[in-house]
Amino acid sequence: MRELLNILQQQAELHEHLLSLLQKESEGFGSLRGSELLKLQGEKSRCVRATAQLEKERIQLVEQYAKSWDTDSRDLTLRVIIGRADDEYSVPLQQCFDRLKLLIAKIREIAEENSMQSSGRLKSVESSLQFISQLQNGPPTYSEAGKIQKRTGTMSRAEV
Repeated sequence: MRELLNILQQQAELHEHLLSLLQKESEGFGSLRGSELLKLQGEKSRCVRATAQLEKERIQLVEQYAKSWDTDSRDLTLRVIIGRADDEYSVPLQQCFDRLKLLIAKIREIAEENSMQSSGRLKSVESSLQFISQLQNGPPTYSEAGKIQKRTGTMSRAEV
């Protein structure tokens, strides 16, 4: 049980770090430079990869518990494990589980907010670029599909 608690605590720490990165990103919209946003994205990606690795370890551990308890691992949820754990581990496991659920809810909320802000800013930039391009009869721009947009239609980058 100690190993499971350790994994969950590490996951909670990673989720807290991810939440702080998302908050920093949210607070920095409109003021952070592109390089700073890319750095944040890289840190978020590393955090997610580390969390995914811990999740694999947790699943393997639960499968070991399932074998030793002669139970199907699909039926062995964290709630069930907490119920079967000794008092020494049941309370800290439950606290860590509750903390993770709260962090995940906060992460989901701020990630959705950041997504909406990013989408809105992207549309604004696209509109500005399109307006400037049309105004100056400048060079074509790229569509979302990576095709060059011209007044007569679109052509792929490979055709250019």
